[in-house]
Amino acid sequence: MTSPPPQPSQSFAGEEPEVVHINRLPDELLLTIFTKLNNARLLCICSLVSKRFSTVVHQTPSLFLTFPHRHSNDRNENLPKKLFNYLSKSFFRKPPTNKFDGALFQSVVDSLKSFENVRTLQIQLPSFQQDESILKWHAEFGKDMNICVILFATSVHQPTPSTHQVHNSDTLLTNHLLQSRIASANQCFREATWRQHILRHVVENHRNSLHAAEICDSSRKGKVVMRGRQQLNDLLDPELKLPASGYGKLWHVQLLRLPESRCVLHGATVVAIRRTDENEEEHEDVGVKQLMKKGYELDEQLLWEVLTHIFENHAPSRSLNINPARR
Repeated sequence: MTSPPPQPSQSFAGEEPEVVHINRLPDELLLTIFTKLNNARLLCICSLVSKRFSTVVHQTPSLFLTFPHRHSNDRNENLPKKLFNYLSKSFFRKPPTNKFDGALFQSVVDSLKSFENVRTLQIQLPSFQQDESILKWHAEFGKDMNICVILFATSVHQPTPSTHQVHNSDTLLTNHLLQSRIASANQCFREATWRQHILRHVVENHRNSLHAAEICDSSRKGKVVMRGRQQLNDLLDPELKLPASGYGKLWHVQLLRLPESRCVLHGATVVAIRRTDENEEEHEDVGVKQLMKKGYELDEQLLWEVLTHIFENHAPSRSLNINPARR
């Protein structure tokens, strides 16, 4: 890239023209600044400053998109809820269309087309999960990886010398708690599946450059991750059919002490759900060990530490049959 000579700004009569110092920066340094900026909305605004900015901005290799809650006059008919209902109907009741009907997503997809060198893409959508006991959930889908893991806890804290142990009935796996967490896990699994469907439409214009993509919720509790070219190719493969059923395992520990983070979880529950077809044999660990071999990210360290501790020291409490299409 070559940068143009600095252009003087307009000045009043008798004054020396002021040099716009940002024009002294080479394109390579401008691209580094825009890459650090990352936010797609702000980058689109920057691209309007000048033709040079527009050219450099659209070479940014990393993008972050966020869709905040937008409420209409009727609280029950806000845009995210309408979109979520549309996606669920589109996914479960008829084949997915090539493009979304939602004006919000269509405008985003169109605006991203000019970013030709995107290697990593992160999308944040409003969260629809109401269960406060959910700490983290993580999902990865593809030919070789079809799993969603959800971590629940009644409470989590780092004890001090003056901390007293608290034991209550909420840490026991009662039938009510079991049914509640299974229902919430199923909702997370459906939400992860819907978000994968969204991701497919957003990334299809970047299939040649993209190396990693994720779609998370606004609460930062959960995400769907696509890592590497193989998973992205699986995502965009029109011949790849999503299995209609699955199975899962549930682990529950009344009191879980984590040596690395020094956290103590009361009423900890892990639900792992694997989406599969009828011909696939069940994995004893639902494929979680395969997921863990990929390593963990810093913001999900608690989830991975819990998984490691539970699989090494505890057997599953329940086996589950999952039907993601059930409403």
